[in-house]
Amino acid sequence: MNPTRVALLIPHTDITLETDLKRELPQNYVLHTQRIPLGEVGLEAEKKMVSVDLPAALDYLEGITDFDFAVFGCTSASAVYGRDGVGRLEEMISEKLGCIAKSALGAVLDQLKIIGNRNISLVTPYDDEVNGFMMEVLKEFGFTVDYSCGMGLRNDIEIARIQPTEIIDFVKHNASYIGSVEGTVLVSCTNLRATEIRENLEQILDMPVVTSNQSIINWLKNEGGQMERY
Repeated sequence: MNPTRVALLIPHTDITLETDLKRELPQNYVLHTQRIPLGEVGLEAEKKMVSVDLPAALDYLEGITDFDFAVFGCTSASAVYGRDGVGRLEEMISEKLGCIAKSALGAVLDQLKIIGNRNISLVTPYDDEVNGFMMEVLKEFGFTVDYSCGMGLRNDIEIARIQPTEIIDFVKHNASYIGSVEGTVLVSCTNLRATEIRENLEQILDMPVVTSNQSIINWLKNEGGQMERY
């Protein structure tokens, strides 16, 4: 069986997305990872990553092989330039690498649309600034964010160190507010270990839960092009 080659572009601090992909994807999927400098999880740092450091990172991957898919694995950075920015980001990567490309936020939007409920409770490791522009971009795509809560972190290494049990405790602490929304829970961030406990969270909340990494996994398993391009 020929390998399915995936160009994976992630912040240099992200260790969780690679782990989840290697655990969940079929063995013939091969990841070619290019790490991108990220100072912090915040608006200005992520704008720099998308506009300056991502194009430079693409130069290292261009032409080394024929990629089947490309993924930009940072949910909040996918959102920094709003709805139009999501499309521009995916188009830039696709044109540079010659394959279909998807941002983490684009994959999340695919999953939310499959579920079909427009009401969202947003759960993140982020601070209020990042939650703020995440909520705005979700609204631009036609979703209603009825509740959001974040852990207040800007250091991506600290985000990666959050244990699944801590995520569960955080969700339980906010469960009465999250559960007040008759909709879908979005747990955002590719560096947060939420995908491995996604089913646990669904049982706790009795609601569908979408995570960034599970959305990317589903997109890749569904061969990318079968889902919507933003």
